[in-house]
Amino acid sequence: MTPRPNPRRNVLKMSQTEEARTPETTEPEHGERRLGFGALFSRHVISARYADGVWSGTELLDFDDLRMSPAAMVMHYGQAIFEGLKAFRADQRTVLIFRAADCATRFDRSATRMGMPPLPPGLFVDAVTRLISADAAEVPSSPGSAIYIRPVMFADEPSLAVRPSTEFRFLVLASPVDSFFASGRTMIDAYAQRSHIRAALGGTGDVKCAGNYAGAMAAKTEAMSRGCDEVLWLDAVEHRFLEEFGAMNCFVVQGSGASAELITPPLTGTILPGHTRATVINLAQRRGIAVREAPIALDEVLDPDGMISEVFACGTAAGVAPVRTIVTDAGRTRTFGHRPGPITAGLAADYTALVHGALAAEPDWIIRIEG
Repeated sequence: MTPRPNPRRNVLKMSQTEEARTPETTEPEHGERRLGFGALFSRHVISARYADGVWSGTELLDFDDLRMSPAAMVMHYGQAIFEGLKAFRADQRTVLIFRAADCATRFDRSATRMGMPPLPPGLFVDAVTRLISADAAEVPSSPGSAIYIRPVMFADEPSLAVRPSTEFRFLVLASPVDSFFASGRTMIDAYAQRSHIRAALGGTGDVKCAGNYAGAMAAKTEAMSRGCDEVLWLDAVEHRFLEEFGAMNCFVVQGSGASAELITPPLTGTILPGHTRATVINLAQRRGIAVREAPIALDEVLDPDGMISEVFACGTAAGVAPVRTIVTDAGRTRTFGHRPGPITAGLAADYTALVHGALAAEPDWIIRIEG
């Protein structure tokens, strides 16, 4: 990596007022546009390399453009995985990193599935902690904001041979963010279509590889062209059952009041086992809400006279996102309301309190950065 002046400013065209701000001041001030998602980056990056069967130690470097060979195997055969987690500001001096150890476990599982070397024990969590400790001043504090952390591993051996790479790069970078959705809305519209599938049994649907997201871009574009925020994926065999949203897991509420039940599709090998999904299940159980994993038919969800009263998406990037409307490629539409339902609203509030330290977390969920 060759140092270049202020490389993070290449990401967005800034106004003169914004250019005058220090790099550490990343949260919006009154009258300025919001942070968005993934457009700004913190000052540093963590880097490590794998070659000759051994991982190097990690380095804390200035954020800069990455120099790669045009023959780097990731660009030709797609060996790339990533994770996503967030750190939240609890107060002026304290930042909380959420569920890093769980992300490390899933990262290694993704690596194994993609023919890539797992990281040495502890390296993932140490790298994330080191980066956020260095860039803690850049964690925003405005409501709904956080710093999104992106660990990534990719094949960077220069070769066109059709085989697994023998050299890899591991990076951790961070981005101050607010709303995951371009619209900035707190309720989303979803598009369910049957012409594409996300994953089939035996594939890579339950790991976090880059190719899963590349293959979903056409459907995402179609959803946005119809005025929706996200794709709602259906099963690959019958195209009848909900699987997950574009980058989030799926929940529905059946019934209402004391008899309400939370249902989410089962993890049968085609759905990513999300950490926010697991957190929501934990929070629902704390509230005494019945939770079960079961197939959810799209027809049941679309039936205005049926038992499904609320739908929401959840993921690290988006948090808990209530669904306002589902639209299908067959022209069917159901609107669930213009305000979150009571179960969704309660779980969203609990999740926000949890990640900011106002609600007790389970052991090993939180890493505290002080100072």
